Amino acid sequence: MNWSQKEKVIREKRTIEATSKNLMGIAGKIGTVAKVLGSPIVRQGGMNDISFLEDPYEDFVESEYENTVSDQRGPEAWRDEIKEMTDEIVQEEGLVFDGLNRGMHLEIKFWNHNQKLEVSYMGYEVYKEIAGELYAYFPSEEWEDKIDRLYQTARKQAKIRQKDEEVAISEDIERRKQSLWDRLRRRWGV
Repeated sequence: MNWSQKEKVIREKRTIEATSKNLMGIAGKIGTVAKVLGSPIVRQGGMNDISFLEDPYEDFVESEYENTVSDQRGPEAWRDEIKEMTDEIVQEEGLVFDGLNRGMHLEIKFWNHNQKLEVSYMGYEVYKEIAGELYAYFPSEEWEDKIDRLYQTARKQAKIRQKDEEVAISEDIERRKQSLWDRLRRRWGV
């Protein structure tokens, strides 16, 4: 048996083990911790490509014109303002959970564009999954116990969030019903 076949066998065994421990996927333990306890990874910018360098010789000065003493339009020599940039596009790239504030040297990242789920423990990659396929999994009770504890906390918080969302939805439905009755009463005297 050559090395690639041995690696396939090991990958298959690790996939079965990770699936039996409910670690795989965004609905698994790792993904739930990232969704509930993690923070969004946000990219801010426009629809421009930032993979190239700008021309250092290009003139970036914006010219504005103002009335001069002789009522002619001339270039404005100075502006007493700071130009503000607008948020053209804000995109959520994924989620990140950093366990340092909980006393754990554990980091979980989930990337939306390729469904990549990564876990690093003590600075080493211990789990990596891309689009449902396992690329790395180093089983160890040390980091898996931490994931289990975080998962229990995340499940509790997810239940609380779900109840809050259900209450908000029901309040919104009641408000819409009330506005419908008010509109019918005003328009048609019902």
